[in-house]
Amino acid sequence: MKHLFVILSSIFLLNELIAQENETSKWAIETSLTFPIVQIYQFHFAYRFNEKSEFLVGPCFQNFDKETFSVNAYTLLLGYRYYIWRNLHLENELYPAYNKIYSTLDQKYYDGFEAWNEIRLGYHVFLINNKLYIEFAPGIGFGIFRQNKPPNFDKEMDAITFVPQINLGFKF
Repeated sequence: MKHLFVILSSIFLLNELIAQENETSKWAIETSLTFPIVQIYQFHFAYRFNEKSEFLVGPCFQNFDKETFSVNAYTLLLGYRYYIWRNLHLENELYPAYNKIYSTLDQKYYDGFEAWNEIRLGYHVFLINNKLYIEFAPGIGFGIFRQNKPPNFDKEMDAITFVPQINLGFKF
């Protein structure tokens, strides 16, 4: 929670330093406000290369527990966002990762590569000077593949997961 306060304070301070509105902003930085609830931490950079399209890239760290195993993955977020109308957009995010899963059933580590995908419908709500925004982007997530699965992995991981994503972003 302390880290979130530091991030939010920094964004507000930066927003005040850049008081002049700039409609030509192509870059933004975003972080999830909802992922830390499930012990996933990420931020990403967005680059808007034309009026309708934006690329996303950034690091992500997953550190959560299921009933019989613990996940500890360093992930790269890769995404594409397509604006349908004004700030309404469709988004696809791919999370390729190297994951070291610890199984409590046999006290062994199961190292391997995996990929997770999320599809979202989102909307940006701008707050201050068209720089600071909140993005509401609910969607669905699903695993594409996983090497070296621990026991009970398929049982405990949902095939399709609802993702109630809320991001905080800043254009610069």
